[in-house]
Amino acid sequence: MTELLLSLLALGMLLLTLQLLLLRVAQQRFLLPLLIALASMAVIISGPAVFQLFPAGIFLYIAALPITFFALPVSLYLYAQALSAVEPWHWQWRYSKGYWPQLIAIPLALLIYTLPETQQQALFFADEADLQGQVLLTAIGFLLATLLWLGLSLFYLVRITLLLKQYRDKLHQVFAADAGKSLYWLNGLMAILVLSWGYAVLVLLIEDAMGSPWLNETGVLLLALILVWLLCSCGLNQLPGFTECYKAPNETTPFETPVAAATDKYQRSALGEAQAQRIANKVRTAVYDEALYLDPALTLYKLAEHLGVSAQYLSQTLNQTLQQSFYDYINEARIVAAKQQLQQTEDSVLSIAMAVGFNARSSFYKAFKSSTGLTPAEYRAQR
Repeated sequence: MTELLLSLLALGMLLLTLQLLLLRVAQQRFLLPLLIALASMAVIISGPAVFQLFPAGIFLYIAALPITFFALPVSLYLYAQALSAVEPWHWQWRYSKGYWPQLIAIPLALLIYTLPETQQQALFFADEADLQGQVLLTAIGFLLATLLWLGLSLFYLVRITLLLKQYRDKLHQVFAADAGKSLYWLNGLMAILVLSWGYAVLVLLIEDAMGSPWLNETGVLLLALILVWLLCSCGLNQLPGFTECYKAPNETTPFETPVAAATDKYQRSALGEAQAQRIANKVRTAVYDEALYLDPALTLYKLAEHLGVSAQYLSQTLNQTLQQSFYDYINEARIVAAKQQLQQTEDSVLSIAMAVGFNARSSFYKAFKSSTGLTPAEYRAQR
């Protein structure tokens, strides 16, 4: 009964989210991979409901599992790609290539579903089965598909991890604050996915042998419910990190540039050393003397517009001449101002954080500790 309740709760959450996404996906194309991922999860997690409430559909459900399982990892990757894109994301034909495992999953689903019912029962529910003909072919196909899915899942988890790391480096080239953009919840989602899959394998392999109350299908469904809640709640509220730059001036973007690295792109740039030094001086004047760092919504594009230079040249100057990303440079100016206020006033730490341009207490603490090795309170205590 507990498993059924958990399944129905997760299904209700998924169906409500899918309905909301369907209303928005025409205008927000980046939601399409999320829509596919959640639809796949809805099929997967409906198992207890199917087994207990619709037994006639059990083998249709089992046949659908390879299709939905193979759709999940690539859809999550495309969703991460859509959220981290530096330009508005839309579906392209090349993305369809990521769904090539369906060429295996769909024939396997047909093999499972077209088996006579007695053979279906023998294959999936009997302790021993006479594996011959189509039953043997189906069993081999199911095993190979499972191994392939595990390999592909690991492959896409690694790709998402690398993608998010690159994305955060790009964020720091453009924004002085990454609150609401960092996508750390996706890392949490992947961690729960790995935990869920590992736990499910343990339950499958040793539940009967161990007889442990900590290894059962209820635990699998509880982890799945947490996974569904995280993806639904965050997915409904998350916008792509570079949304506010989509309408930026149409020029070569600075996003490709890693911090403090002279890339081939910069080597081909027309920006000379003398011009870069002039831009660096203008940056120091604007940020420190004119206190542009006080703007919590300051971006590379806004600073470039204020200085009257291209965003690409500004990014190159910051990374090569000043040896800092935009994020680090602006937050360093904010930390300098915060140190003065901590030493000279009795204002609260939160008030000081907001006064110097930070838009979140956590961002201020992280930047301050990274810069000084101390918390704001520890720094104030030294005066």
